Amino acid sequence: MITITSIEAEDKKLLAKADVSLPFHGLEPEGRMLVDSDGSAFVYLLAHGEDYVQLRFEEKTWNILNTYHEAEWPIYIKTGIKPVELVDFWTEFEFLLDNIEGNHNYGKEFVEKVEQVFLAERSEG
Repeated sequence: MITITSIEAEDKKLLAKADVSLPFHGLEPEGRMLVDSDGSAFVYLLAHGEDYVQLRFEEKTWNILNTYHEAEWPIYIKTGIKPVELVDFWTEFEFLLDNIEGNHNYGKEFVEKVEQVFLAERSEG
């Protein structure tokens, strides 16, 4: 598991930086996301050979994700070699938000956090 520590906007794209250096070759975006509701994180999957690398977008990154959610700027993970685009990130993210909204199967606390950050405008509008 790799935790995203920060996300920076640059030239109409987002660069996610991780808690570890990612210099290795062969990272392939899976175009899939999961949720860790106990850990309050959205998890993007990258393939690395036969294994998966989980990129954790924890609460500290949620405000910037919310800022660029509607614009859907492409998001990349910074590696030592070249940035890797997290394909289908926003499609998967929107799918998860739609499923999480009002669904306490994800845990009441997690749902409330997600709704407060990402879905407040929906309920107001």
